[in-house]
Amino acid sequence: MAIKQQNTTVIDDTRKVFTTYGEGVWGFSAGIDGKFSNLHPKQVDTITTGIDFNKSVLKIAMTGAVTFTVSNTAPGRMIILNIDTSTSGHTPTFPSAVKFPSTPTWSNNRHWQVHLTVLSATDIRATAFGFDEPGAASSTFSNFSLSSPTFWRTQDYYWSSVGWPETWCYLLFVHESSNNRIKITYAYGDSGAPGSYPVQYANYTGLTGITSVEAQYNVASQSCSGDCNSSNYSFGPMPTSDGYTSGTYYTVPTSGGLRFAWMAMANPNDPGGAGQSLVQANMTSSDPDFRIKIVCNEGTFYSTAQTQGNIEMRATHGSTAEPF
Repeated sequence: MAIKQQNTTVIDDTRKVFTTYGEGVWGFSAGIDGKFSNLHPKQVDTITTGIDFNKSVLKIAMTGAVTFTVSNTAPGRMIILNIDTSTSGHTPTFPSAVKFPSTPTWSNNRHWQVHLTVLSATDIRATAFGFDEPGAASSTFSNFSLSSPTFWRTQDYYWSSVGWPETWCYLLFVHESSNNRIKITYAYGDSGAPGSYPVQYANYTGLTGITSVEAQYNVASQSCSGDCNSSNYSFGPMPTSDGYTSGTYYTVPTSGGLRFAWMAMANPNDPGGAGQSLVQANMTSSDPDFRIKIVCNEGTFYSTAQTQGNIEMRATHGSTAEPF
């Protein structure tokens, strides 16, 4: 039996929806196409930042970090957002109205399908499913930690009237391909101790045909003041001194290792530096502080870790601590 509005058929006997009647009739709009028993979105819309709940299915291929906005919210409206974070693993950010059961670890997967349901303008419920490539569900790459089993000490101050006082910390990445893992040494120490070299592993399973293993560090800013002549340092004083730029991927070798290092060293013979040095790194970047990327037959996989605070290394040549 056909359904009519003011003697105009809006759904005929075959359950076909008529869209020529215009918007506002029985809630139908000109964007509806098909039969009532087989109703589907007319298209997939590509977006840049705006999630429009007048649409049904959206997609975005990220080229950088994205902060989404929402529009046309009304209770009961639903939408599916397909996100490709790219091989760089960019980070999406949603407005406060969007509430996940727990915030997804976006770096764990390249592709995400996000389902959003509007309960109110300030309460949009969301779930997210992450994957890399179809058929790769059994492939995994675990995150690593900088707080277990030993806390990575990123703040230290050492002074001495003997020698070249120094404090330092670094991360060293080695690809142990025979063990299906990345070995991460998170070292720290100063002139008063031989140093600590705890180890963490980022393990992977089901990854075949690996073509590249790379790692990056991400800082909002970093600086060195005082004695900063890199030719006097065995490494550092910052990763940039060793040729490593924040936000850039570098190859993780199978021997030797890739090292991101910070060191403060006080030169007792440098009156210009006043026998002091201070090295700092602001770790508040929106990207993970450290990220490993593996490209293989199954797709692109990421492992990440966060520091427990900013990096601050201080060193003074003298018999007592001196303020900077």
